[in-house]
Amino acid sequence: MGCKDELRDVVDQSTDPERVPTVRTTNVQTVVSDSGHTRYRITAPLWLMFEEARKPHWVFPQGAVAEELDDQFRVVREIRCDSATFDETDNLWSLNGNVSITMVNGDLILTDQMYWNTMSHEFYSDAFVHLEKADRIIEGTGYHGNESNGRITNYNLKKVSAIIPFDGSRLPQELN
Repeated sequence: MGCKDELRDVVDQSTDPERVPTVRTTNVQTVVSDSGHTRYRITAPLWLMFEEARKPHWVFPQGAVAEELDDQFRVVREIRCDSATFDETDNLWSLNGNVSITMVNGDLILTDQMYWNTMSHEFYSDAFVHLEKADRIIEGTGYHGNESNGRITNYNLKKVSAIIPFDGSRLPQELN
């Protein structure tokens, strides 16, 4: 038998690249590098890649954990959420549902939605944000910060109410 004049039946099936992923991966753990350096480790139960969409993007509909790594592969930031989308063109993550961002020094951000630009290291949100630092808890609606060093050091909150732990014996004079 030869291969001459082999018949093949091909089904012409068009798919919508906006709705049908080019890659579907389950129980994934992967690393993402930037400029030859491993920068992030991502773990997720389901990862959908839409590489042929008008704006290529990744979707993590069942949640994800992203760990930002330093040059010695130590975790400097851990991000958890119920679902996430990554826009490859804009290098922008949209994190949704029970978002928690834990910094290397223990600082913590909790919110229901956060955006993260991996190029500028900016985080921002219009949602309610709960921010815990070693010496205080701050809550507000709307957040913008740049945490490129693994610590919450430069941020702005709108409509703020602060809860500041203090020793009762050190009340301000106005309250005595």
